[in-house]
Amino acid sequence: MATYTTPRTPGRTSPGERPGPKDPGTRPFSPRHTRPTSRPARPARPARPATKPAARPAGRPATGRTRARHPRAPFILLLVGLLGGALVSLLVISTTLAEGSYRITNLQQQNANLAKQEQLLSQQVAQASSPAQIAQEAEAFGMRPNPNLRFINLKSGKIVTGHPSQADSEINVPGYTP
Repeated sequence: MATYTTPRTPGRTSPGERPGPKDPGTRPFSPRHTRPTSRPARPARPARPATKPAARPAGRPATGRTRARHPRAPFILLLVGLLGGALVSLLVISTTLAEGSYRITNLQQQNANLAKQEQLLSQQVAQASSPAQIAQEAEAFGMRPNPNLRFINLKSGKIVTGHPSQADSEINVPGYTP
C-alpha cells in the first residue's frame, strides 16, 4: 500500500500525523477527542505567489470508523405488533365481560320477576283454600249444605245424627288446647 504525503509548512502537522520531537516548535502530543466539537480557526496565511498546485494522486476517500447499525425496523414492528395484540386482547376481554355483565343483569331481573310471580301464586292458593272461599264456590256450583248432619263416634262406632252432644263434639287430640 502506497503512502502519499503532502507538502508541509514548517511548524504544522498534517491531520493524521502526530507532532513529535522531530518537529521543532510544536507542542508535545496531547490526546485528541474522538470527535472534535469544532475546528480551531486557522491563522491568516501570507499571500503565496500564484503557482500551479501540486497534483495529488486520487486516494481512497477518508472513512471514519462507523459503527455497524443494527436494523431497528424489525424491533419496532415487533413492539407495534405486541402493542396491537395487547389492545385487541383487551378489547375482546372487555367485550366478553360487558356481555357477561349484561347477561347477569338480565338473569337477575328475570329472577326478581319470577319471585314476584311465585309470591302472587302462593297468595292466590292460600286465598282459594280458605273455608269461606270453598263454601262460596260450592254454592256457585249449585251445592247446598246438608241439614241432616251425621257423625261417626269412633269410640262406640255408632252414627250420630243431628247435632252431636258437647262430650261427643270434643276432640281428644294429644297436645290440642282450645
